Amino acid sequence: MPFIVFLVVLLNYFGLDDYNILIMGVSPVAWFIEFVPNMNRAHISSFVIYIVAVVFWMLIGMLLDRSIIGLKKKSAE
Repeated sequence: MPFIVFLVVLLNYFGLDDYNILIMGVSPVAWFIEFVPNMNRAHISSFVIYIVAVVFWMLIGMLLDRSIIGLKKKSAE
């Protein structure tokens, strides 16, 4: 998961995601900017959006890994 998000961040950084569609799909900060009223007036650095996206999906991946390990341990007992 973090690897895919990292690729999306690189695409956005190098200007290959002209309308920010890919970064909108993976970044929780971009979700808030788009869908919360008056948030699109706030200036949030692209660097912050990139870091939050990668960290967010790293945490989601770790949570999924721990859940799967827990389920495997329960089924083994």
